[in-house]
Amino acid sequence: MSSYLQAVAVHSLTCALTAGNFTLDLVGLKRVLGMRIYSGTTVPLSASSFRYYLRADRKDASRVINIFDAQGNQVYSIERISSYNPVWSLFTYPQRCEVATINTGFLARAVDFHNKPGMTHRDVTSEYGLGGCFQSFYVADGVKYSWSRSHKVLEKVLNPNQGTEEVRTQISKVRLMRQFKLDFEILVDESAIDREVVFSTAFVSILTQWGYGEITNTVGPTATNPAVEAPVEEKERQPLVVVVNSENLKVEEIN
Repeated sequence: MSSYLQAVAVHSLTCALTAGNFTLDLVGLKRVLGMRIYSGTTVPLSASSFRYYLRADRKDASRVINIFDAQGNQVYSIERISSYNPVWSLFTYPQRCEVATINTGFLARAVDFHNKPGMTHRDVTSEYGLGGCFQSFYVADGVKYSWSRSHKVLEKVLNPNQGTEEVRTQISKVRLMRQFKLDFEILVDESAIDREVVFSTAFVSILTQWGYGEITNTVGPTATNPAVEAPVEEKERQPLVVVVNSENLKVEEIN
């Protein structure tokens, strides 16, 4: 399938997901369909997660997505050449260093990282079952990571498909901020995963798994308590004393 057809197909898929989520929310069926049969252990997201915002650019919403930190400073952008191209690039801001290429194709989805030793090409695959619907990928540690369709949570999965021995640790969570707008809040436990991996794979799920049609009840940012480094104590500066010897016209510095 050509790039043009894939871009059109993905756009249609995003619109269908948006309309479907809106309808399910409207009739109250989303929570029912989001239930899953699961007997393993779930570890909740750390309260010390960092908060980011992923928002479509106001002037070029179809080609540029901006990522901001909790203070409102832009830190990344996701861009593509044209609206008819399914391939995006993740850039740092303002350095504009390309760190990942994101393929949001209709038939195949993948992320190619450019600055992570031991981790280059990573496929993002869809999974369906009684445990729910997910988009999964692997990183350098060889562990499975999955984005949940119903709860928009990224989980690190240990012992997958092993019943009670399976452990799912939540390491990131996405929340729609404004209905029908590409405007999301992303919480990331940066002690557990690289934030660039989260941004890249979450963007794939936004376009091909979630859409942005669910009814929102935004009451502000999610409260977090990220770890803050202790301030470095400044050494007390010694006063500078200058002694002028009028006889020899010398200047001496006394510490």
